[in-house]
Amino acid sequence: MEIVALLKQMPLFRAMDDADLEELIPSTRVEIYEPGRVILREGRVGAAFFLIVSGEVEVIKALGKPEEKIVNRLGAGDFFGEIANMKHTTRVASVRAVAETKCLMIQRLHLDSYIERFPTVLAMVDQAVAARGD
Repeated sequence: MEIVALLKQMPLFRAMDDADLEELIPSTRVEIYEPGRVILREGRVGAAFFLIVSGEVEVIKALGKPEEKIVNRLGAGDFFGEIANMKHTTRVASVRAVAETKCLMIQRLHLDSYIERFPTVLAMVDQAVAARGD
C-alpha cells in the first residue's frame, strides 16, 4: 500500500484511483540512491521509468567525457527515464543523484500495458517533457 500512497503524491498519477494504481504495484519498487550514484547511463536501453519522491538528480550529457554537461536538475514530483522507456530507445542522457534520492522505479513492460489502458498518463508525460524542453 505504501507504493500506492507514493504514486498518489506524484502529479502524473494524482488523479488516478487506488484500484487503478494497485495494478502498478507488482512492477514498482522503491529505490534509494546516495549522492553521486549514477542511476541511468546514456546510451543504454531503457527498461524502467523513475518518479522522484524526494531528493534531487542531475541530468548529464557525455558523462565522464571532457564535454560533460549538466542539462537539467530534477526534484520531488519530477520523473526521468521516460523517453527511452516509452519510445523503446537508448537513453539520451545519464542521471546522477545530487542528494540522497528516493525514487519509484516502474518496469517498462508493465508500464506499457498500463499506458495502453490509461492513455492520459502518456499525454501528461508528453506535456511535462515538452514543458521542460527535453
